[in-house]
Amino acid sequence: MYQGKPVVVQTSNFGGAQDTPFNDNEEASKFPDTERMIDPQHPIQQMQISSGWAVDAITTTYRMSDGSTKALARGSKIPSGSPNTKVVTLSDNEVITQICGFAGPYSYYKKSLLIQMMLVITDKSTGKIRTAGPFGGGNGTAQGTFFSVSSPLALAGFHSPDSPQVGMAGLSIVKSSMVE
Repeated sequence: MYQGKPVVVQTSNFGGAQDTPFNDNEEASKFPDTERMIDPQHPIQQMQISSGWAVDAITTTYRMSDGSTKALARGSKIPSGSPNTKVVTLSDNEVITQICGFAGPYSYYKKSLLIQMMLVITDKSTGKIRTAGPFGGGNGTAQGTFFSVSSPLALAGFHSPDSPQVGMAGLSIVKSSMVE
């Protein structure tokens, strides 16, 4: 039997659980109350990541099932044009097949954070793989515990929207059953 709506699962939180919780899947689609949802086959169009010693902010642009897009900013308020901000844009054939990194206690800031992340991107028409990052871990060390999640649909976790830096406390990944 074909199921028209995806069953979503959410990973545990990697990093800190302080500050404000967020769930991009719920906010972007008003899940489960609407027919409009994040496109499970091509969920992410672009990610803008600001980082230094740790990940400060992530703005994710999601492709919606009705053809529109929805951008959601998480973490610190980063000034436009910041040299520590990188933009990763995916073509129509590309998907992020894995998000991995390090999260946990960060000795300098004396709290748990999303310290470093990297994206593995696959072109579904050619099979070619590219990576983006690592973002964060600016001191060249990878403090915290390694995590790796395949087939992300959306981001969730904890962030500090009023913090000038290190605004990404923790990251959790929402996954869809329609892609695995």
